[in-house]
Amino acid sequence: MSPQPDSVGIYLREISKYPMLTPEQEITLARQVKQMMAVQQHQQQRQEQLHRQLTLAELATEMGKSKTEVSQILRLGQKAKEKMIAANLRLVVAIAKKHRWSHLEFLDLVQEGSIGLQKAVERFDSNRGYKFSTCAYWWIRQEITKAIANKSTTIRTPSHMNDRLIKLKKVQRERARMLGRYPTITEIAEFAELRPDQVRECLIAFRQPLSLDTPMGQEEEVDFWEILPSDIASPDEYLDEGLMRQDLANCLLTLKPLQRQVLMLRFGLGSVDKLSTKQIAERLNIKQAKVGTTQKQAIKVLHRQQPQMREYLA
Repeated sequence: MSPQPDSVGIYLREISKYPMLTPEQEITLARQVKQMMAVQQHQQQRQEQLHRQLTLAELATEMGKSKTEVSQILRLGQKAKEKMIAANLRLVVAIAKKHRWSHLEFLDLVQEGSIGLQKAVERFDSNRGYKFSTCAYWWIRQEITKAIANKSTTIRTPSHMNDRLIKLKKVQRERARMLGRYPTITEIAEFAELRPDQVRECLIAFRQPLSLDTPMGQEEEVDFWEILPSDIASPDEYLDEGLMRQDLANCLLTLKPLQRQVLMLRFGLGSVDKLSTKQIAERLNIKQAKVGTTQKQAIKVLHRQQPQMREYLA
């Protein structure tokens, strides 16, 4: 079910309450998060080695710190992490908006992007000299595109196909603005530096499957599955086929031997394969013209003497 129309508006109003961070605040908070992550990683490693929970006192002793120091590192680090995430949720929304072409709900895209933002906060190293937003952008986009590939289609598509679709959608939007209309497959392929068949393959891969229960018709009187062609015959079709074979065999018995043989070879009746008039002529050691004449004569006989076969043709 789609979210209520005001759900997005409520969310945007909520995240707008969080102030943006200054570069200095960003560095301070990032260092606090990094200290917290170091303590948590040490705790996890030791617990895996000991196969039990590590107490705060044991953790503090192993790290050469007091319980108060370790507790403060964890508390400040968690608060710093929450502040960095809250202050950068606008970036998540901005990136999610670029992927609204997908079949995922917008707030689902935001949720996936928020997971990427959390990973960025945990992995960011302010000592490397680049902005946090640079690191966050990559992680947010990574999680969103992964979710689109895994969740927006019933059949999972490879990540490289998802990247290609993002490129194609961007080209499509740009060309539509320039041309004042939707570009053709050939035009998209030209500007995306791909072949037209590669563009079609990508678009088909991300096409949403149609439910078999989808109502069809002007009055939606039948379900989609009811009008699908099937390789499996119904009981009625089996019965009709059996009766048709029996009537056809009776019809063939009214023909002369050569006429019956030509028809069986020409149309693949019985267990034989269909043959051309030339192949039939070679097999029966007669002229090709004779094959054509015999076929026409046989069909005329069947039309004149066996009108019941028309029911099957109808």
